[in-house]
Amino acid sequence: MKKVRKDLNWWVSKGMLVASHPGLFLQRILYNCRRFTADCLSSIGYHNYPYRIIFLAGMVIGGSTWMKNLLARIPGYYTRPEPMPKEVAENQDIADSAFSCLPKHGYALFKTHLNPTPENINCIFRNGVQKVLVVYRDLRDVAISLCHRETEFYNPNNKFNYVDYKAIGKSTMDYSIEYVANVFVPWIRGWIAVARENPQQFHFTKFEELKTDTKAAFKKVLHFYGIELSDKKVGRIVEAARGKKNVKVNMEAAKVLPWGYSSNFRSGKMGQWKDELSKDQIEKCRILLGPALIELGYEKDLNW
Repeated sequence: MKKVRKDLNWWVSKGMLVASHPGLFLQRILYNCRRFTADCLSSIGYHNYPYRIIFLAGMVIGGSTWMKNLLARIPGYYTRPEPMPKEVAENQDIADSAFSCLPKHGYALFKTHLNPTPENINCIFRNGVQKVLVVYRDLRDVAISLCHRETEFYNPNNKFNYVDYKAIGKSTMDYSIEYVANVFVPWIRGWIAVARENPQQFHFTKFEELKTDTKAAFKKVLHFYGIELSDKKVGRIVEAARGKKNVKVNMEAAKVLPWGYSSNFRSGKMGQWKDELSKDQIEKCRILLGPALIELGYEKDLNW
């Protein structure tokens, strides 16, 4: 009885969400229709790209959603359902089942925060992934964005890795810096290590490159995947994918929009850490994040 009530409540909440955003729901329907049509056209060679799968492994809060929104507008490429066990998906791992909805013909876009473990790497390559795009960001700005997101939107009722900041006795910013050092530094170092073995299969894009010259950064990704688009088309894609509105509005819309177009855009500032971190927190970043920032090319030394 409880399960029936829970399922009923879920459908009612979804129905209310759709009713309050009919325009967004229409976009979702049109997206699915275009995807079906594109798959049919691909079966007769209308879309003819070198790689069937664009696989994005992005750093959390590192610009991966922005990149996904650019890639999702490449003619013929569409996001697909990625069915996986809950514990696998929540731990940023992947399973063979994630590729079960790939069409026989057609092109797919995967946007993940995938951990670069041997098991995950073997899984994606045996399922048809040939090239991987990795997106990352200045770790200090990531810590700030993570802090803002956790304090504004953290929900212990539906977050797998909920943290009670009061219980651990630390400020959210201090905890965010430590979290970035413990989780994100090994993550990006892991991808760099994997890429060293077969560098032609990997392309790295900094969030700051996207921010400074979106068109140029996007063109490099298109070249990496052997995709040729007119300069005019690239310009239209860049404009369509530009972050708009605020994070609350975007996150609400994301519940209805197709996955390819959903966004959690916030402010996307560069060097925000200089204004928001205290001297003690900057020192903590220097100790915990400094070596990685040098490796990633954000700093030449620890004198900042």
